[in-house]
Amino acid sequence: NSYNDNMVVYSSNYSDVNYGDVTNNEYFKSFPEGYRFQPSDIELIVHYLKNKIEGAPLPPNRIHVIDLYLYSPEVLTERFKLLLDRETEWYFLTRRKKYPNGKRPDRRTCNRYWKLTGINKDIKNGNQMIGHKRSLDFNEGKHPVG
Repeated sequence: NSYNDNMVVYSSNYSDVNYGDVTNNEYFKSFPEGYRFQPSDIELIVHYLKNKIEGAPLPPNRIHVIDLYLYSPEVLTERFKLLLDRETEWYFLTRRKKYPNGKRPDRRTCNRYWKLTGINKDIKNGNQMIGHKRSLDFNEGKHPVG
């Protein structure tokens, strides 16, 4: 894959309203002060990721569906503005890439890469394991000397 800041991006939708555009911003800005899109890890998995995988409609949201491996953090933060005084985090869904003929994830982007950092944080709903949370850092250069 080559790095291209002009790639098409889209956001999840619900009831034919694109919640990644201005309409989305106006929808969330219409809420009284104090209301935010700030789902817990369990809510992200149960109500958003699971529905996305199953092709079910998603509730209104601020989750952007993109190919994360085509963008630098600078481009992502410029394209997807946070609602001032209401948001402190971005939410993205991306398809996991793997190396050809392999099982390991491929996080390369041209001369950059997303590097896994930290440890897995297990996400449980009650006693049931429903997922893991991982952190990624963006590095310039080729792995492992970026």
